[in-house]
Amino acid sequence: MRRGDNLEAAKAFRQALARESNIPEAHFGLAQALRPGSDYLEWLETLHLSLHPHVYLEIGVETGRSLRLAASDTYAFGIDPDCRLPPDCRLPPTTRIVSRSSQDFFADSEAVAAFPAPLDFAFIDGDHRFASVLHDFIAVEALAAPNAVIAIHDTWPLNAATAATVRNTGFYTGDCWKIVPCLRAIRPDLHLLTISTLPTGLTLVTALDPASTVLRDRYESILAAFASLPYRPEIALRLALTGNTPDALDQVMAWRATATAKSSRHRPIDRK
Repeated sequence: MRRGDNLEAAKAFRQALARESNIPEAHFGLAQALRPGSDYLEWLETLHLSLHPHVYLEIGVETGRSLRLAASDTYAFGIDPDCRLPPDCRLPPTTRIVSRSSQDFFADSEAVAAFPAPLDFAFIDGDHRFASVLHDFIAVEALAAPNAVIAIHDTWPLNAATAATVRNTGFYTGDCWKIVPCLRAIRPDLHLLTISTLPTGLTLVTALDPASTVLRDRYESILAAFASLPYRPEIALRLALTGNTPDALDQVMAWRATATAKSSRHRPIDRK
């Protein structure tokens, strides 16, 4: 990789994984070799700068690397039952961390009422099981502005071993990738694209409808329909993949502009 020979590097990492299937460093090295360009944190920073959200929600904070990307004038909320911020981490007063599971948080109407306005931007990176990600998406969309953007991490798995429902590897994306074919099939009104970013993709969703109940009404049947879907290489064709280039941002911003114009046309006129 230092010589710039990523194909040979990928071959070496695959040989290592063929001998021992659970080497996180080899998995991450393989992702680096096959998926060059900006990583997901760089994309999140770009999105914060481009969207400049008034209210931002993050599910899955961990050490706070992504939460700290929010601007100081953004009301940022992080939800994580096991947050591990380093001692030297300093967050602005506009940032709040809630030490609860997302399911527990969204079930508490008083907690949800703490948002000062509809969500403009959200990042889902908590429990990586499909059932949890679907639940989080439903809850976030209901609280979002019509022109909001929802980002979902780990939606382009490296291989089947790291994309299973049950975790057996250190490098792990889980089966949250199922949210993409799910939304494309059941919510064709949404706009989705999955940026092929390091290490395991980032899906952006726009054209949200906070009033929609389709996913909530069909939640159990959706889980049953997708439960047995295995990850295979050809699944990538169903993940709305796009290049790791600025064109992806241009597309999202165009979709967002359309959603903004549409919501403005339906906004009641104040005749006072």
